[in-house]
Amino acid sequence: MNMNKQTVWLVTMLTLMVVLSAYYIVTGPVEPAGPAAVNDDEGLDAKVKTEEKEQPAESGKKEKEEDQTTSKEAESDYFVGYQLQRNSLRSKMTEEYMQILTDPEASEKQLSEARAKIDELMKVDKSESVMEDLIREEGFRDAVVITNENNFVDVIVQSEKMSNEQVVKLVSMVKQHMDVPAQHVSVAYRD
Repeated sequence: MNMNKQTVWLVTMLTLMVVLSAYYIVTGPVEPAGPAAVNDDEGLDAKVKTEEKEQPAESGKKEKEEDQTTSKEAESDYFVGYQLQRNSLRSKMTEEYMQILTDPEASEKQLSEARAKIDELMKVDKSESVMEDLIREEGFRDAVVITNENNFVDVIVQSEKMSNEQVVKLVSMVKQHMDVPAQHVSVAYRD
């Protein structure tokens, strides 16, 4: 009887995780509408204007603009693609643990390990999602937070450049919200 309640709870949590993942995929990342986003667009326009002077033919200009637009979308796709890949991998892992939970021949030790692994996966997934949202609120277009083994956290933000103050702030945020030592946090940026 107790097993059934736990199984129902786990299935409910997994369903909730799948629905939230689908919602996030459909709505896409939240882009800040602050001054940082406006400055990025102005910088892109300046590059386009500079390159227009270098291109003598009209067709060359259009191709260059299309290349930049495609390049920007490809960079944004990196973050979305990584997040989708991560969600897919975690779904597969959760599915494997669920098979153990529903196996009538599984030992009590295997059941408790599977429950613990599912709980840990959900906790890590939630903390990474919250951290990515907080980083976007700081003005970055997109971010990926990766929790590795041994409690190391990698943060990749979508930005053309980063100042030392921004790196320190991100490390501090990760340290505070994910409860990891600062030396276990690495920050990188990618445009």
